[in-house]
Amino acid sequence: MSEIERILDVRHLKTDFFLENGPVTAVNDVSFHVNKGETFGLIGESGSGKSVTLRSILRLLRKPGKVVGGQIIYKERDLCRLSEQEMRGIRGREIGMIFQEPMTTLNPVQTIGSQIMESFKKSMTKEEKEKRAVELMQLVGIPSAEERLRSYAHQFSGGMRQRAMIAIALASEPSLLLADEPTTALDVTIQDQIIRLLRKLQRDLGMSMILVTHDLGVASEICDRIAVMYGGRIMEQAPAEEIFTHPKHPYTYDLMRSVPSMERKGSELYSIEGTPPSLDNMPAGCPFAPRCELADDRCREDAPELTSVNGEEEHIARCWHIDRLIEQAKYLKV
Repeated sequence: MSEIERILDVRHLKTDFFLENGPVTAVNDVSFHVNKGETFGLIGESGSGKSVTLRSILRLLRKPGKVVGGQIIYKERDLCRLSEQEMRGIRGREIGMIFQEPMTTLNPVQTIGSQIMESFKKSMTKEEKEKRAVELMQLVGIPSAEERLRSYAHQFSGGMRQRAMIAIALASEPSLLLADEPTTALDVTIQDQIIRLLRKLQRDLGMSMILVTHDLGVASEICDRIAVMYGGRIMEQAPAEEIFTHPKHPYTYDLMRSVPSMERKGSELYSIEGTPPSLDNMPAGCPFAPRCELADDRCREDAPELTSVNGEEEHIARCWHIDRLIEQAKYLKV
């Protein structure tokens, strides 16, 4: 892909939280790009920095969080250098966002319809706004849209609230949609419906999307390329099919092993031992070293840089033992 086709280019992003005991780095030297019309996935366990990365892009960090380094290039403009007023012209208009918990994001004292219509052009009449809001609600699969236009969030089920959030995010016809765990807390059937909906909307609207999820099944369904995050860093990045069939980082490999699979029917479900590191007490070397079966003294003392795998620019990994994973990971399927 050429630079011209990129809609977003995140370069060496660093986000700190300034606590009483000093700054804590939640996103550490993260770089990736999103091409026009594709879905880019950020996966990893809770606390790996995925959601903070999304909020950093839109500068929606709550204090004491702050972007302290790097660039976020959106359509040739560095969002880090824009004023707050300029950012308000981009948030919800050019870049939409679906938040993790719709019940805490939707305004409980405003109707769903009024929240959708907030993003419409002021030049539109009330009738035009209501008509367009109904069309959006129908687009995302909310039944009886004309009636539900005047409903409140508490009158919607979890799945319908998530659909309402998607309608709000699409109201301004954004070029880029940021989706933060859009299927969290939904049952499997509703999850599948939401994923199918996002795929259809992206295809129909030609929209780019960044999907944050810890659900590898969801990521495999919808993502074109994926970055695996751990301890605030990208551990591996590659086209989705390559990540799921030929992972080149021990953490990615262990994530794949921990997913139930018909290919491994009858075998004991694998679980990664230990817990992710605390951001205020990161290991000196590779952040995954304390939990890694391949870790040696070099891993514990010296953090590896991201390097290309077999000379492939699209596949990069941060590990001293990439070669040892090539054979043992080739049978993995999600």
